[in-house]
Amino acid sequence: MFSKEYLYINAIKYKTQLKINYKKLNNNDIVETNASTFLAYDEIMGRDIATKLVSHQSEIDNTYISTLLLQDETKLIQKKLAAPKDYEITSLNEQFNIAVSKNTLFETKNYFDKCGIDYIFSAYHILNLHIEKNPCNNNLVILLFNNQAFCVILNSNSEIVFNRKIDLTPFEEIKKSEFYENELLGQKLFDEVYALELHETIKNTIEEFYSITKNMFIEKVSLLYNLKLISDSQINKMAEDFMLDITYHPISVDEELFELSRNLHKTKSFIKPRKKPNNKFKNLSLIAIIFILLIAIGYLFYPQINELINKKDEKVINKKTVEKRVELPNHIEKNNQIESSVLKALEVIPYDVVLKELDLDKNSLSMDINLLNKDTFIKVLQPALLKYYDMANIVFKETKTPVLEAQLKAEGAKQKQIVNFKDYKEAYIENEFMPIIRVTEQMKILFPEGSNVTFKNSFKSEVTTFNYLVTIVIQKPLEFFTLIDKMNNELYSVNITYPISFVKTEAGIEVEFIVQFHQPK
Repeated sequence: MFSKEYLYINAIKYKTQLKINYKKLNNNDIVETNASTFLAYDEIMGRDIATKLVSHQSEIDNTYISTLLLQDETKLIQKKLAAPKDYEITSLNEQFNIAVSKNTLFETKNYFDKCGIDYIFSAYHILNLHIEKNPCNNNLVILLFNNQAFCVILNSNSEIVFNRKIDLTPFEEIKKSEFYENELLGQKLFDEVYALELHETIKNTIEEFYSITKNMFIEKVSLLYNLKLISDSQINKMAEDFMLDITYHPISVDEELFELSRNLHKTKSFIKPRKKPNNKFKNLSLIAIIFILLIAIGYLFYPQINELINKKDEKVINKKTVEKRVELPNHIEKNNQIESSVLKALEVIPYDVVLKELDLDKNSLSMDINLLNKDTFIKVLQPALLKYYDMANIVFKETKTPVLEAQLKAEGAKQKQIVNFKDYKEAYIENEFMPIIRVTEQMKILFPEGSNVTFKNSFKSEVTTFNYLVTIVIQKPLEFFTLIDKMNNELYSVNITYPISFVKTEAGIEVEFIVQFHQPK
């Protein structure tokens, strides 16, 4: 009996990131989980990310990709009321439908156009699912997600009697304000503004609710967060101010989205899932046909084959000259491994730490950072680094400012998980051997104007490899990953390798790395 495999992929777009979580199931048992984070600034998914998602879908027929609306401008509408014009609706619960404008829904579908999308939900679906699993009475429940506060008030039967949605100030707007000095102090300012806005959100929601009803008293406030931005002392202060019990606890948006995609809740999606291919029976039929054809061919030609075998005296030994084909290194695989290593290094940096310099080698990394609290290393940085390295430590420098300067080191890269990259199907360009001058010209064309490309050395094995030291200046890390994407499109075997360094300068981020160009001898 065939086992049934499913792959569920959550792809959630934040302001500057796309977070992807994978769950592979075999006969309804979870056999593999994985997660990735990509820098994503554009309104359309990058080709490199889309290629990876398409690759995953090609491996397992029953692959489902789920997401949340890029711009959650949804409205809750009672079931008995008609939907507004130019809006799409779906079910939220027994009381309410949820509506989103067709333009907003199109933006989300269009973002995933290159890889396809199966389910689109609202953050209200996440909040409602949490309430169904954790019934609340006379409670104000607020989901804090992606710079928005989704608020609902529940009566004694845990039914929604009031709802409102509030936009919170994102960090990007704080950076543009006149009060912004640097990233660390800017983060502190953002935390203060966020706490103040959350206080006002609770206050205004309660006041608005009491202005329209006097038949219910709110007994508790529950705050659900995907990213913790408020301290326990601030929560206690709010509880004293409002004289209410206020709880502040995490919610896994990814886990809730997986559940929405898998069970009966999947019918609440704004779109229907794509029809999945079912090639197993076709493959079995094809195998059976080929097997029958082989038997038939063998039966028809058996006399002639037997006669040839028995003519021992008429053997002719044909000596063939086999031309050895040189396999060039798969540059896409090598570049993707570098991309993965850099992404992991950047992902460990929390929001309240500023990265000034990053040096990355095959088995180690070093970072110069600024931070506000020494505890950040023990609580956040060290646990994150120990996932990938055997050892991680920090050395603080002496400073007279509130901002702490430190050097972070991690060594002993753990054995990497084996990643099966798709084979490189294109043929590498087979010209005559290219001398250093011509290869150097190709390198200068490949990299941005103003890049410094210097030949270092060469070595020969089965192929000839030229090594170049390249220095470029970028304004944001996304440009480095865009460069890798450009290199992956080359029909030459050219890849980035270690060591790699990122240094923050007045001109931007200075990146230095080694590039290898491979060709047959």
